Amino acid sequence: MPAASITIVSLAAPDTLGYLALLGRIIGLGIERPTIKAISTAGTDAAGQPWTPHPIAACTFSFGIAWLLLALVVGFEWSASPGLFSTIGDWWWQALATGLLFTAAFHSYVWAMSVGEVSYLTPLYATGFVWLYVLDVLFGDAQLGWQAIGGTAAVALGVMLLNATPHKGEGRGASWHWREALNPLNTLRQPGAIGMLVYAFGLASGRVIDKSVSDVAPTLAYALCNNLLPVLLGLLWLLWKGRTGEFRLIARRRPLALLVSAVSGIFAYVCLLLALRHGFNPSVAEPVSQLSVFIAIALGGLLFKEPIRARWIPSALVVLGAALLLL
Repeated sequence: MPAASITIVSLAAPDTLGYLALLGRIIGLGIERPTIKAISTAGTDAAGQPWTPHPIAACTFSFGIAWLLLALVVGFEWSASPGLFSTIGDWWWQALATGLLFTAAFHSYVWAMSVGEVSYLTPLYATGFVWLYVLDVLFGDAQLGWQAIGGTAAVALGVMLLNATPHKGEGRGASWHWREALNPLNTLRQPGAIGMLVYAFGLASGRVIDKSVSDVAPTLAYALCNNLLPVLLGLLWLLWKGRTGEFRLIARRRPLALLVSAVSGIFAYVCLLLALRHGFNPSVAEPVSQLSVFIAIALGGLLFKEPIRARWIPSALVVLGAALLLL
């Protein structure tokens, strides 16, 4: 999913297209995470032998397709505005810095989804909003208040309750105790949790850099530049390791998941831009977008038979906490 600085602030009331776009973003984000997992999970190759796509190959292929789709959108805008990249000298190093952050974040995210559960890891992403708020207090103009404290507490409580839920293959409450749930280190022990935390914190840190160039960097041009590095570095690693053949296997064995993951990611991003242009401000669009968590959880249960029943309330707390931090 492309990540970029959002600079559009609308003064008009949201119209019908704005509401439809925000709904499209929620659906797109909710679909992307389960399909990323579907690409990167174990299966069999053409000969029927066990095969697991390498996370770097899965990430590079999926995000590479999304980048090409974004390039088409940027190409249309560039043809209408030839000076789109005229200010690149003022923001190239910020795009490079966020590109490096996104490289670590995106590849960690795909690895996390390949080993962890969608319904556990998706709510965990909200911890990035806590980090984003801390950075904004330290380096921006945000001030610590009771609403932010309440949001942080809601996210923390939601994560602790997630730790108290059983994982796939475990009996209900088989080995989970409140003492373990309250231990923050227990979160790090869950499959894929470290990768999802790197993803959340990497994107949050990137947003702080984005904000510093929000008045000079065109949104789409900036997104195109800083989303190129994760794809380019992933491709170079695969060439170095001689593993580019995995692209062919992924395309043959996971064609639908590959296409849906790439399209849903870019679709969610374009819908966000449309929502912002048609009456929604970022302070509303971002927290409402977190409703996508519930779609991802439902699909995690449907597609991967994850134990989602006990995860609805913790996820609702995490979404509430994100809203309190962002509103």
